[in-house]
Amino acid sequence: MTIRSTAEDPGQVVQELTEWLDRYRQVQVGDASWAYRSFAALVAEPGTFYRSAPWPMSDPQQLGRCFKTASQWAERPGWTYVEGFALVPSAAPFNAVEHAWCLTGEGQVADPSLPDGMAVGYVGIPLSDGFRHEQQLLRATDAVFTSDPSNLLAGVNEQILRTGLPRHALVPGRSAAFPKR
Repeated sequence: MTIRSTAEDPGQVVQELTEWLDRYRQVQVGDASWAYRSFAALVAEPGTFYRSAPWPMSDPQQLGRCFKTASQWAERPGWTYVEGFALVPSAAPFNAVEHAWCLTGEGQVADPSLPDGMAVGYVGIPLSDGFRHEQQLLRATDAVFTSDPSNLLAGVNEQILRTGLPRHALVPGRSAAFPKR
């Protein structure tokens, strides 16, 4: 595998995130009857690419607590919780990391965990508050789809991988800042 540094060129960021998703799709669970065989396959289908943006708040970001802090900030009016992958060149050799962040009411990334400039792009699924709350309660964790370091007993969300996303899971109208290729 070739590791290259990531420029902030939107096309290159989308390409690199797409390549990482393709790699992660190969790490499969379940069988062919499942709607999605991996977290990456789930993210790739309805996922949206987003540009990184500066943290818009005066509160400090909390590195290593993405699921919890994104969930807390998503309670702000107009903000949306997103779960997927962030492209973090300094995390080599695995530049794409499972991650959660928010979208502001204007649709801009607001990452309460990673310091500004650490992630150069994101791909993820904007989730409705109702679905997020329901899944967090069922799983007893802040992560909706993936494993959460704060609760090692909660692995990937196998129920969603088996059955797929219900209609009420997605937030409509959250457009991409990067075009899909």
